[in-house]
Amino acid sequence: MIPFVFQQPWMLLLLLVVLPLAGVLRHARRRRRVVLEEMGTGELPPFARWRDWSRLAALVLMVIALARPGFDPQRHSVSQSGRDVVFVLDVSRSMLAEDASPNRLEAAKNGIRDALDAFSTERVGLVIYAGSSNILCPLTYDYNFVRYMLDQATTRAVDFGGTILLSAVEKSIDSVLMEGRGGMHDLVVLTDGEEHGAQNERVAELLEENGVGLLLVGIGDPSAGSRIPVTDAEGKRTYVKYQGDFVTTRLKDKELGELVRGIDQASYHSVGASSFDLAGLYLDYVAEKPVSGASGDDTYVTYREAGFPLMILALILLIVGEGRIIPKGAKNELAAAATLVLLSGSVITSPAHATEPWIQEHFSTALKHQEEGRYGEALDTFALLVEEGGTNLMDNGQIATMAFNEGLCYLAQAEAQAGQEPHAALGLAMQARSRFLTARRMKPDFERAGQRLDPVARMIVSYQEQIAEEEQRQQEIQEKMQELIEMLQALQEAQTELRSEVPARPQQPRGPDTEPVATPESAATDSVRFNSDQLDLIENANTVSAFMADLDQAMMPEGVDIDQLPVSILHEPRQLMGEAIEAQGRAAELLRQWSSWPDARVQQQITIDKIQEILDLLASDQSEDWDEGDWEDWEEDWDDMEFSDSEGGMNASMEGQGDLAAGAEMQALPVPNYSVEDILMEEQGSLQFRQQQRAAANEGKVEKDW
Repeated sequence: MIPFVFQQPWMLLLLLVVLPLAGVLRHARRRRRVVLEEMGTGELPPFARWRDWSRLAALVLMVIALARPGFDPQRHSVSQSGRDVVFVLDVSRSMLAEDASPNRLEAAKNGIRDALDAFSTERVGLVIYAGSSNILCPLTYDYNFVRYMLDQATTRAVDFGGTILLSAVEKSIDSVLMEGRGGMHDLVVLTDGEEHGAQNERVAELLEENGVGLLLVGIGDPSAGSRIPVTDAEGKRTYVKYQGDFVTTRLKDKELGELVRGIDQASYHSVGASSFDLAGLYLDYVAEKPVSGASGDDTYVTYREAGFPLMILALILLIVGEGRIIPKGAKNELAAAATLVLLSGSVITSPAHATEPWIQEHFSTALKHQEEGRYGEALDTFALLVEEGGTNLMDNGQIATMAFNEGLCYLAQAEAQAGQEPHAALGLAMQARSRFLTARRMKPDFERAGQRLDPVARMIVSYQEQIAEEEQRQQEIQEKMQELIEMLQALQEAQTELRSEVPARPQQPRGPDTEPVATPESAATDSVRFNSDQLDLIENANTVSAFMADLDQAMMPEGVDIDQLPVSILHEPRQLMGEAIEAQGRAAELLRQWSSWPDARVQQQITIDKIQEILDLLASDQSEDWDEGDWEDWEEDWDDMEFSDSEGGMNASMEGQGDLAAGAEMQALPVPNYSVEDILMEEQGSLQFRQQQRAAANEGKVEKDW
């Protein structure tokens, strides 16, 4: 064996970047020297070259560590001994019987889980069967995967219902068990024995021919039995029926005993409806069977890792190389350079150490827009500076300066929209806080950025409370609107019912030779009753009208009186309601005389039609969902925003205290990515749904689907 190797030698190709990087650092030193000379600060500090060499050495060590140098090789064998065990699980619907706890199927699954906990060197597979069979897991040492697939075993995980053991035995022997391992295979079958296909002789022949052992475990009550609970299409619990009678399933103890009687390497255990130790049953079954069959002779070599010390050394070099050491006498020179460019009237100055003229030009333009109140243009200019790679040529202090000014711009925009668009103001305030946090992180001693964090947090909370109050108000309005609709529907129904009670008297005949229509004897009594009922409906209508007026005022923006607007939101429905009440009044007057009942019915119909118009208008308004639509549009815009780090905002005149830790606590949690477990659970649900659909489609093709 080789005493020293690189376990990932291709990583050494990264060393090719060392020479170009050394050239870049050399060019950067020259550029800094030129800039410092132009600024009158003298030459570079004497330690600048040494710091560059420290960085290069750290890079070389990191690359070597990534290549994973190893020493002291040790050879290991991956050969394992043990038997091959295939669990054959009956998933027919009879296994749902609840004579075992919680049912036969879950009891069988729990037995398999217990056996997996006791196994160590056995390879395990999983096959399920009912009217047909499926391989859920081939032979493997990965017991966790077997457990996962065991959870997928349901009564609809196969295409056909019923119970046919032969199909599972054939599939296990043909597709799961491996050749060359004769005498090392065992099938552990867990079933209640509901066999709807009399092919047990063929099962015995297959086991004998292939030298496969069989441990048969019977689950269920062999005497009383149990019904099979299922859930119908409406979600109600019921029981399986066959030819109109409920099916009672029992453990077929006698039939299962006869199955193993003619097989040399077969054993049957009836566990009934009680709990059982499947691991113990299997270990007793294989107590005198060979277990030394090797499943592989491969070996592998491991090395002791030598990369960790190199990584520690590289980290030390980086810390030393990046240390900020300011020699005596340099502070005055740096302070003089920082006063080259000042922002007139602004809290923050422009970058003092910008090495490229175009960066200085962009920054100055943005500050000018900011000073003149054109905050959108200032933000666009800052964004252009980032897109053109300006931040790659700026130090942390300059980036912090730009982020702080961006935060001020976002904050000013938020304050401008706080009154009318609280959702947009909240988004802008969170953007502002994001920039203030960025400024504080890039420059930890940036006190002015830290002082904005607490006030801006209070502003964000205020916006959130404002939004919550508005949403609560909208919810109350929606509830009142629904109440109004119900009141109108009840009024319309009552008016329609009263109109149906008023007889439609034929019109008085005309001409000198016609006889007048006789007045009914009950006309006087009915007129009084109809008039009284109509007056009650008028009172109900007035109540609805008053409720509508209150709702109309509630839907107005805060501080706006309904009388100040030329047209209110419910203007047309209220106008129609007034016309309906007028028609009701005319109907009540006409109902006093029997001769004018037909005209009263006309007025009642007008009332009904007016109420229907109001209902149609309200239904149309609800379908538009204007407020919710605006919010959804804003949410889409918010999702498209790019955040540098977190969130933030507050104007320059506000005073407050805050630090980086407090600001970090206010950051919103990131949207979590889906984990592997989430994806597996989603696929599990989809797989079970597809299986259930296939099984339901095939249900009619099987006579005894249990």
